[in-house]
Amino acid sequence: MMELAPSLIVQLISCTAACVGFAYWFNVKGIQILYCGIGAFFTWLVYALLYDAGYSNFLSTLVGAIFVAAYAQVMSRVNKAPATIFLTVCVFPLVPGPNLYYMMYAIVMEQTAAARSEAVTLVVTCLGIALGFIVVEIINKYLFMLTAKIKG
Repeated sequence: MMELAPSLIVQLISCTAACVGFAYWFNVKGIQILYCGIGAFFTWLVYALLYDAGYSNFLSTLVGAIFVAAYAQVMSRVNKAPATIFLTVCVFPLVPGPNLYYMMYAIVMEQTAAARSEAVTLVVTCLGIALGFIVVEIINKYLFMLTAKIKG
C-alpha cells in the first residue's frame, strides 16, 4: 500500500474532509452530512488499524466494508433515510483508485508484471468490499426474519 501521509491523524482528517465534500457533491442534506463524515472517519480508522497491525489488504478491506455496511444500516434507521446515502459516501476511503491508476499506467508503459500485481490487488480489494456488503445484508435479512418470527 502506498502511503501518502505517514500520520494516521492526517489520513483521518483528510479522509473525513474528502468524504464530507463528496456528501455535498451528492446533495446529501442536513445532519446526514455529519454522519457521512463520521462514518468515513471510522471506516478508514478500522482499515488503517487492521492493515498497520499486519493483516492483509483483503481482510482489512473486508472488515472495513462490514463496518461501512453495518453503519449505513444503523444510520438509515436513525435518519429514516436510504442506507445507500451513507453506504455510497462512507465507502470512498476503501475504493482502490490508486491501484486502478497504477495498473493502467503499467499497461500503457508495457510493464506486464506490475500491471498484473496491481490488477490482483485491485480485484482482491473490490472483492473485499463486495463480500463485506453481502455479509451485512445476509445478517440483516436473518435478523429481520428472526424478529418477525418472534413477533408473529
